[in-house]
Amino acid sequence: MSLFNVCSWWSAQCGDTAGNYDVASLLCARFGLEAQEKDYIIVGSQSGQLSIYYPHANEFDATDLLLETQMSAPILGLYAGKFSGNVRNENVNQLAVLQPNVIAIYNVQTISGLAEYGAQLKLQLQTEHKFQRVAFSMCQGHFGQVKGREFFCVVHLDGTLTFYEQDGISYECRFPGQRSLPAPVVYCERTDSFYRFSATWHLQSYSYQDLSHSLVTKSSYQPIWSQCIGEGILDMRVVQLKESCSYIMILGERNFICLDDNGKFNFILKLDYAPKCFYSFVVGYYWEPGARLITAIVSDASKLHIYEEANIIWAAQWQQPAPVAIQRSNVQALAGSIVTLSETGQLTVGYLGARPYQFQVQPLNVEELTFAQAHKQLQQLEDEIKESVDIRDMDALNQQAADQVRLSFSIEQEIFDDLDTLMLDVPADVAVKELPSAKGLLKLKVRAELAELQLVIQTPCGVRCSQETLSLVDIPAGTSRELPLDFYMSELLHVHSTRIEVFASFVSHRGIPRVIQQTAYLPLSMFYRSCQPQKAAGIKLTYTITSKHVPPKLLTFFGEFLEAESETQALGLQLLCPGLEKLTEVITVVAAKNSNRLRIQSDHVETFAMILERIVETTMQLDSSAGLLKMHKKKPKRGVLNRCVERIIAAPFIPIQAILHRADVHHETQQNIRKQTEQLEALWQQFKTLQRELQEQSESEPKETLTMQIEANYDHLILEGDKLVEIRRDERRQRSDLNCAVALAKWIIHALNLEERVVNVVSSVLSVPVEDWTELSWEESMAPGIDMLHHFGPLMRSKSTSTHGLLDENSTRNTFDYACFRRHFATLFDRIVRLASSSPGERITQPTAAMEQPVADAAHQPQSVDEIGNMERMLNDKPRTGKPNLSSSLEAVEDEEEEEEYDENDLRDTGYRKNYGAAAAGEDQQQQQQTTTKRSEWVNEDFELPTTEELFSDLGIWW
Repeated sequence: MSLFNVCSWWSAQCGDTAGNYDVASLLCARFGLEAQEKDYIIVGSQSGQLSIYYPHANEFDATDLLLETQMSAPILGLYAGKFSGNVRNENVNQLAVLQPNVIAIYNVQTISGLAEYGAQLKLQLQTEHKFQRVAFSMCQGHFGQVKGREFFCVVHLDGTLTFYEQDGISYECRFPGQRSLPAPVVYCERTDSFYRFSATWHLQSYSYQDLSHSLVTKSSYQPIWSQCIGEGILDMRVVQLKESCSYIMILGERNFICLDDNGKFNFILKLDYAPKCFYSFVVGYYWEPGARLITAIVSDASKLHIYEEANIIWAAQWQQPAPVAIQRSNVQALAGSIVTLSETGQLTVGYLGARPYQFQVQPLNVEELTFAQAHKQLQQLEDEIKESVDIRDMDALNQQAADQVRLSFSIEQEIFDDLDTLMLDVPADVAVKELPSAKGLLKLKVRAELAELQLVIQTPCGVRCSQETLSLVDIPAGTSRELPLDFYMSELLHVHSTRIEVFASFVSHRGIPRVIQQTAYLPLSMFYRSCQPQKAAGIKLTYTITSKHVPPKLLTFFGEFLEAESETQALGLQLLCPGLEKLTEVITVVAAKNSNRLRIQSDHVETFAMILERIVETTMQLDSSAGLLKMHKKKPKRGVLNRCVERIIAAPFIPIQAILHRADVHHETQQNIRKQTEQLEALWQQFKTLQRELQEQSESEPKETLTMQIEANYDHLILEGDKLVEIRRDERRQRSDLNCAVALAKWIIHALNLEERVVNVVSSVLSVPVEDWTELSWEESMAPGIDMLHHFGPLMRSKSTSTHGLLDENSTRNTFDYACFRRHFATLFDRIVRLASSSPGERITQPTAAMEQPVADAAHQPQSVDEIGNMERMLNDKPRTGKPNLSSSLEAVEDEEEEEEYDENDLRDTGYRKNYGAAAAGEDQQQQQQTTTKRSEWVNEDFELPTTEELFSDLGIWW
């Protein structure tokens, strides 16, 4: 807090208290009504109320308010000057009131009061200028350096300038370049020029002669000089400090800038606070050598900073909220006072007093602190810190969070048809389908005091919840809530999952954040209905139930479609959404009679995802509830097979072409969106150009041709915009189809007989739901993951592949190679299927036989690359001696006809050597002499890039 305050000498509350004031609502001026006249304070609100005050003493009196009137329109600015040539007295000024569509010039007249009531003021309308464009601000001055007269210029919202002279002559002009944004325009009398802040954050200077002649000669002109300010500005003023130079004072968003009238920077002062308004003035006369430039800047923290040029000389604190306007004035009995106006209309006349702020320093606690007490307090602080940041035991932290907030989330397996579509704002095309809905219940009980709590319910695309968020603040212990929820279809899209997740994030009073999660699944009867099974289909998948705790019956997985004790072996399900009339999407599930196998078949990829999710999740849930360990309780180790196959295993088949077809359609739609957007941008630029040409034409020139072109261009713009909207609708449908296709691949890979770490890495790359951004499509965001697998994992580069990845360091959207991405995407699925197709015995015996081959035989006969063995030995413990076999943690499964290509300059595919240092250098040198063209000694066991020390030590560079 500042040691000094801005002392209040006089204050008054304006009539409008609704916060309709800004920096242009305050004016301090004299009108020449009496001999020993002081400054009048004029206040105009944006609601149209005009008030004139004349303080007489240090307290407000009713006689201080000389005029209060209501205008017919908002007041945008107040100005005082000699705006009319009919005034004979040189000391008399007139009042100009700027409104959105008119500027009115008034003569201020005084009316003597009777007895003790005091004098009053009256406004007499001198002239009024109306304009068609909406006004923004105004500037005044002796344009053209005329003497004894003042002209004024109105700045409109579209950047047009309207000049008015005293004899009634008015004309308009426009700044060159693109359409400007509304910004202050100021006039410098010494150089007879205007300073304008452009939309590109440049301060530009234009001479009055160029502006006044531009309309007559139709000639183009350029600014005299231009300087980049680099940020938006709040206000701008011109003061003359020297006879040979004027200064332009600019208050920016973060800096206070001063330039001379030739465009040269005088100083730039970086502010460590957020400014609100400022006022610059000169103490003394500019022709005197001792003139001082003083600036007062108000911050949003209600502090006043006084600067002499770039040096701060005083700082004071306001006891009221920060004002929005400030000026320096000479009122009666107080010269050089500070006049401020707050946002709520509080008008204050103050001064910089020297009285310090009275406060009392709290006495220090000088009590003796024993070692035991200090140790106890330190231990408490350490416990609080460990409680908030210690993540070594995540199970204990999760259990503690679950104890603080008890969350119970369940969804009924029964569907309902009584959904209130009007109340829930269901679209008409969805409501007419009369799709079923589901009900859920969310129970919340808080057992500890919390500062904040937020519940978020996440649903798949196409499904909506009746209440998706809930926020609570300052929750006492013992608070409980029950939220009944409705889940329903909001769009006619293919849904890729029935999983509903509830996230509860809360912050304790100590500031410790925690997050807990609950999951439930929607009933399949909300998306399917039973129908006649199909005997043949284009896509057939097979799952084998290997768990003894899961009965391989259809009733186990699809109880909502079958009666109790049903022994049905085949079940047909028809997809309800999107419910196309010309296309019936049916999926058939068949249970084998004499084995534990389930066959799922359909002609449509979009029907599989939710069915496979139900089968896999139900199997895992039943098996876990039988007492087995959960999957995530064990960290995957090197060489450990996928533990999911202990419960359920999938046949090694992935419908690659169907998935790639969905990706192709999605990519093509993304290209169409970009082309349509570029076409719209071109039409919009053409539309703006035609508008500008129409505005630049004079009234005498014919405008019919341009008007017709603008109308045709506008119609074309609307038509192309509707096309873009329709393409985006198609993109959303195709994105949901791609979601189903990728989810299908993930559920198949999740149950394949592969190494568990391979399954985890590939599943992390194939993320759902699919997301598209403005500058990056799903294919381009997937490219780095596929590129990683191409260089470090199952797609490691071979001779037939590209030397570089899909995305180079300087690649852009235009250089994205979708064909290469598609090829690598298909190769990933193909090699995963080939790996899962091999038997476990082959994966062990084949690499062993290859290692026992003599080196001499390998010299005469080329050694075939064992792709199955290489893929299975992904995380071997040690580099093998002898002839290496290229088997790193996620090495490629290479074709037999492909030969290895070694690029010693490419470090991305080599990984790093675990043994490094001076001792290991000799061993590596001997091993390198035996294998000069191989790189199996480079092993990256944890799929991580090498650290700086490991990388440079391998290269022979020692720190």
